[in-house]
Amino acid sequence: MGKQVWKINKLEYLETHGLSVLMFHNHYFHGKQGGVEIIQHGERIASNGNLILVPDMNPIVPLIHYSRFDRRVIDRENVTISVDNHFPEENIEYTISVRGSGPSFYITVDLKEPLARNYKGKVGFNLEFFPALYFGKTYSLGKECGIFSRDCHYSEHKPAPLARGQKLVIAPETPLCKLEIESATGELSLSDTRNIVYNGWFNLFSFIPCNGKKRVIEWIVTPHIVPGWERNPVICFSQAGYHPGQKKQAVIELDSRADTGAEAILECIDPEKGIHIVKTKNPETWGMFLRYKYVIFDFSEIKKPGLYRIRYKEVCTRPFKIDSCIFMNNLWQPALDTFLPVQMCHMEVRDKSRVWHGRCHLDDALQAPLNHKHMDGYQQGEKTDTGFEPFTHIPGLNRGGWHDAGDYDLATGSQAVTTLVLSLIQEQFHIDMDRTTIQPDKGLVLLYVPDGIPDIIQQITHGVEIILSGFRQLGHSFIGIIEGEYQQYIHLGDASTITDNLIYDPLLKEDEVRQNKSGKKDDRWVFTNRNTNLEYTVVSALAAAGRVLKEYNRTHAEECITAAVKIWEYEQTHAPVYQENEYVPKDREMQEVLAACELFLLTNKESYGNRIKELMPGIKKNISEVGWSVTRILPFLHDTDFENELYNAFQVYKAELDEKLAGNPFGIPYNEDHLWGIGWNIQWYALRQFFLVKTYPGLFDRENLLTSLNYVLGCHPGSNMSFISGAGANSPYIAYGGNRADWSYIPGGVMSGTNHIKPDFPELKENFPFIWQQSEYVISGAATFIFCVLAADHLLNGTL
Repeated sequence: MGKQVWKINKLEYLETHGLSVLMFHNHYFHGKQGGVEIIQHGERIASNGNLILVPDMNPIVPLIHYSRFDRRVIDRENVTISVDNHFPEENIEYTISVRGSGPSFYITVDLKEPLARNYKGKVGFNLEFFPALYFGKTYSLGKECGIFSRDCHYSEHKPAPLARGQKLVIAPETPLCKLEIESATGELSLSDTRNIVYNGWFNLFSFIPCNGKKRVIEWIVTPHIVPGWERNPVICFSQAGYHPGQKKQAVIELDSRADTGAEAILECIDPEKGIHIVKTKNPETWGMFLRYKYVIFDFSEIKKPGLYRIRYKEVCTRPFKIDSCIFMNNLWQPALDTFLPVQMCHMEVRDKSRVWHGRCHLDDALQAPLNHKHMDGYQQGEKTDTGFEPFTHIPGLNRGGWHDAGDYDLATGSQAVTTLVLSLIQEQFHIDMDRTTIQPDKGLVLLYVPDGIPDIIQQITHGVEIILSGFRQLGHSFIGIIEGEYQQYIHLGDASTITDNLIYDPLLKEDEVRQNKSGKKDDRWVFTNRNTNLEYTVVSALAAAGRVLKEYNRTHAEECITAAVKIWEYEQTHAPVYQENEYVPKDREMQEVLAACELFLLTNKESYGNRIKELMPGIKKNISEVGWSVTRILPFLHDTDFENELYNAFQVYKAELDEKLAGNPFGIPYNEDHLWGIGWNIQWYALRQFFLVKTYPGLFDRENLLTSLNYVLGCHPGSNMSFISGAGANSPYIAYGGNRADWSYIPGGVMSGTNHIKPDFPELKENFPFIWQQSEYVISGAATFIFCVLAADHLLNGTL
């Protein structure tokens, strides 16, 4: 191994050619994103390097107690970064340092005071290694050696370390992955924590002794660096392809050291002529963004329908199409005919002989206990705001709704937003696709079996059913329904097996069943505090749904409309109520604007229009979030002064937006502070842009929407994989959905995608389903994707 030249860069992490060591730039330990992190040859191989408190004296039990970050100290002269942390309740203060020297970097831990005796064998340094990278590769530690297994192995009684010793060697047979770690202080212990939790990684651990303060931990980490290594180019493009009339640009992501003088080549894949070159050009240099260099290959003038691919240096893309029907067929449809039906709660979902899940959660739901904060962020306050005592059954909550994401909860905020977007889709684009049979009274869904009713109407109906249930039973919306117990919450597999589907009766013994009740207290909990912000969100959904359901189910539509109006009238005449809660919007005024717009479009009543005018200061303040909805009422408001004031606000917003879009090579409003991937946010931005383009075609460019769609379809940093399962030749077939334990996917599911590992590393782990901030599906993501694809088709093939 040659001597490495280490430096601390301006972003305050340690680096040498081919390797970076991040130092507490990230603090999401639960999601394997924090502490000391190692990036080797362009891959984040390790994370969560930090002290942990070990429950039950077992070093491979997953971390459940995290320290607090205090400060980062930079010593460039000695190439050392130090971070101060502390455990406040245990009064443990410590410093973790990394120092580059020669071929290695050193990780050391110093304590402010020696550990108290009662912490002997309970505190240690832990570093976690990304498992999928090492499957099939070897390790050696002490007297043990082995091969990292794709499946975790269990010991007979309790989890046991894979090996113990002083020096660990990982993947010596693979130059890009080879790494050595030697402990100068105590024993190293290598464990596979997947035998406790599915999202576990390979953990390396050392206990801290109780008799010292300085250098209680010292690890010498020696990474193998391939001489002259450069990361391969990533050709970022839309996996779904392009319409002949849209701008077509491939954004090519290069190593920061790469030469930009190579040509990009566009090839046509012709069944008769074979593969032939249609364009060769040196891409235009864009510059540095995050840690990579970018060049842009523009082939907008190519309009001939066909199959194409792009080559740059030694890299060649998978095929894509140029065709005017690109947004019409087999792109948005799986989200509506497969993903959303599979997510339907309280239903049995069948695809021919396959059962996605049985009829589930028919025992919903028990009133949540008072003063309780759930592990997923739901909170119940000091009162229920209902007529029900804690842990008593609230009837009527076992119909409708979708499992929100990779888990099974029903968050009213998510249900309402998804219902709203589906209603907007039907209102704007009039989708009549019928591929699914849905029988609510039988609790049965049959995929790919038409029943004469447009699928989107049935999905909207299913959404409003769960939303209305709160209003029917409680007089207001509930926050959400979720499993109360941890083992239920982390359940993987058929949703119908989470509970016994029998209503809990405390008068029965646990194993006793009588009629439709049992003594088993496994029913989900419903969190019920009234929340004004959420109520306005619900108003928007019910008003929009009421408009589109009139043609198909007038009774259901009228109930939506009546509820929307009553909720609005109540909130307008009572003091607002807000309590921090999961999936509840934080800005009340924005939600009020959106609700007023939907009600005005529903009723055309002057009172709603007047309220919107009164809210103009808030509209201008939040123009990027609510302006799109306000533009929809302008033709009916008949107020020139209001229109002019709104247009002036949009001109200011447009200038700010253009500056933001110019700040990255992908032409989207990139957010470096967002923990999760921004794919869903970009789809929301694109939805809003559609209405702005419709209203102000001379001010806003349709390419804003099209570029956003390209982003989620593969033209994004870090990789070129589409975020939508089944969309394009390279799409996620391993994702964080309800079937993630099978390392599988749900067609039409939409991930949040590439997330930002601070300070400058875009990451999308394509071969691992348990990094939820990258690969989780959500129902609203599917809905906004459908909208965006249909909007793109409308802009390119429609009247605009």
